[in-house]
Amino acid sequence: MTEFKTQLEEIQKEFKQEKHRTEKEFNIFNALYRKDNERFHSRFISYLLSPKSRHGMGNSYLKLFIERLSKTYPNLEKFNIDDCIVLPDEEEKTEHEYIDIYIQNNKMQAIIIENKIYSGDSNDSKKENPEERIQLIRYFKTVEADKKIKDIFVVYLTPDRHNPEEIEKIEMHFPVLKIDYPNEIIDWIDKCIEITNENKITTDNENQILKEILEQYKSVVRSFTNNLKRAKKLKELLDENIKEAWDKKKYISEEMDDFKHVKWHTIDEFWRELAQKLRKELNVEISKEIDIKDITKVAHDKKGSTGINFRLDNGEEWYIVNDNKNGLSYGICEIDINDKKKGKNWFPISKDENKKINFTNFNNEETFMLINAKKRGERIDEIINRLKENPLIMKSKES
Repeated sequence: MTEFKTQLEEIQKEFKQEKHRTEKEFNIFNALYRKDNERFHSRFISYLLSPKSRHGMGNSYLKLFIERLSKTYPNLEKFNIDDCIVLPDEEEKTEHEYIDIYIQNNKMQAIIIENKIYSGDSNDSKKENPEERIQLIRYFKTVEADKKIKDIFVVYLTPDRHNPEEIEKIEMHFPVLKIDYPNEIIDWIDKCIEITNENKITTDNENQILKEILEQYKSVVRSFTNNLKRAKKLKELLDENIKEAWDKKKYISEEMDDFKHVKWHTIDEFWRELAQKLRKELNVEISKEIDIKDITKVAHDKKGSTGINFRLDNGEEWYIVNDNKNGLSYGICEIDINDKKKGKNWFPISKDENKKINFTNFNNEETFMLINAKKRGERIDEIINRLKENPLIMKSKES
């Protein structure tokens, strides 16, 4: 058995162990939500943090949260937890200015928490000014507009502590405090469980219920972060051994339970890297970024399409889309429905049937090879060159 196959089987063994741990577990969160649902995590964390919540613990959980984050970022020690509001809460269920979790005290200090699991940042590509384009800067400026707020902390919560997009421009305005679920969040939940056991304010029965809820949430966090870690490990292994991986594609695609996550991240990286290359090589505006819901439908359900739009200097909006019928194709978005010649505005990326990419089918070699970063880059370069060959696009660039 090759070392590659051994590593594949080890990853699958880890999956089965995790599945065995959770499949017989009663967990109300698993019944109600996907484990990686961002809104679910944001709302539950906000519920625990809010002193107004009916968990009976006052600001105890908030105090533990600030203490845990202060171990990573000591500057947070100066945040005062007295008389804090946390939004959303049980009564006010909408976010404050679209911020996932917003904390403010009566000392005019505020914490902005942006929670990202699978989605990218909601940056507005139509705006040139970073203060209008970049999500985190917009949030900061919105809070800063209240002149009474003197200290603003921006926290970026992810499963793997990755940087927000355009981090260099963001940090010209303020530092970003990066935290993750496996470290800060699980450590914090452990402390919450510990003090819930010691709480004398609520009844023993209420304590037990609250403790069980916290234990169930901790199990959900462990499960989805373990899934993401395994998926990352599997993707890196396939990337490094792409030729051997293709030879074993049947085992990987049919028996490797984490392969759907590899597909998801491959599709996401392809479109984001293509968008970046379009900006750089053709100097165009990306008017529609990749939609993560579309990626999930394609990667998990094997149906639907994914794509992005870009706008030329003359105002024309073009699309690049991938579907199981045409592979990759592109064209002009706005076409008169009565125009019988609309086909002239549609172009295949590749006319060779054997080179068509189809993200609903990773048993297609051209698609499977995109797991490899080098191969993905080569195909993106081919796409850019194909677009440069189109006189309708280049005429706009010359005018």
